[in-house]
Amino acid sequence: MQPSTTDFAQTLGAASGALPESCLRLIEKADFTYEEPSPQRRDEIILRVIKHIDSDVPTQVGPQREDVWERCWAENLEKFVSSEYELEALVPKFIKPGQPVRLNQRYVLPRNPSFELAFFQVCRAFYYQKYLADVRSAYEFGCGTGFNLVALGTQMPNMKLYGLDWSQSACEMVNLTGKKHRLNIAGARFDFFNPDRGLKLDPHSAVMTLCALEQVGQRHGPFIEFLLEKRPKICINMEPIEDLYDEGNLADYLALRYHRKRGYLSGFLPRLKALETEGKIKIFEVRRMFFGSLYHEGYSFVVWKPA
Repeated sequence: MQPSTTDFAQTLGAASGALPESCLRLIEKADFTYEEPSPQRRDEIILRVIKHIDSDVPTQVGPQREDVWERCWAENLEKFVSSEYELEALVPKFIKPGQPVRLNQRYVLPRNPSFELAFFQVCRAFYYQKYLADVRSAYEFGCGTGFNLVALGTQMPNMKLYGLDWSQSACEMVNLTGKKHRLNIAGARFDFFNPDRGLKLDPHSAVMTLCALEQVGQRHGPFIEFLLEKRPKICINMEPIEDLYDEGNLADYLALRYHRKRGYLSGFLPRLKALETEGKIKIFEVRRMFFGSLYHEGYSFVVWKPA
């Protein structure tokens, strides 16, 4: 089986035939074929997921993991430098190739080892085009390797880009990428748990988090208050959102168990909805992609702005 452009449009909430050219190019060049697992193979996948959740391997997110992320991004930085600054070396290791993926609340077996990355790239390009076409600059908080900024800079080359992360190695990668590939990107340190209120955002700017705010768990309050104070034109959060799972579905139930075992982002969407009720923000879109990695869905989108 293979998703059609109509399937992608439905996933993204676009009208049939209305996908931007940036998405169509990505869909055309990637192999999105997949197979449904046999009952035995499905049981093996489910057992693998359960055993992983019940093991000591998944660790709790939070500020205590700062040194873990520093080591992780330092390894990516070394890989980037040793590759002579190839952009492909910026793909984070948490996007694991060659695994079963989640699609429409079930497990499927992609033929392409990079299916997850390719599917994510289509979704990312769509939201860039839909919400960032009119902004002058964009800030990615928790930018990691900066590969999302590279994609944005390629899609919208006139935009000023900033990558912020609590890892010094991540900031070095962003600055090296800008220098070696002549991209308008600058990196700086930032802590979700203790936001620098002295940081000034450019007027008419966008704020993004992509698989990053998940690391704060329930402690998203300081960052939300920071954004309310700085008043960016648009905020895009692509994160695992626990409120969008259906506990009556087995794959969703296991994803939710994994989400809670890790202590991922919690209470974020209800907090935004409460702020909207109070007239402090406006929510434009909440969309579950019904797509994810082996253990959970990290690619749901919430798009909003301070009122």
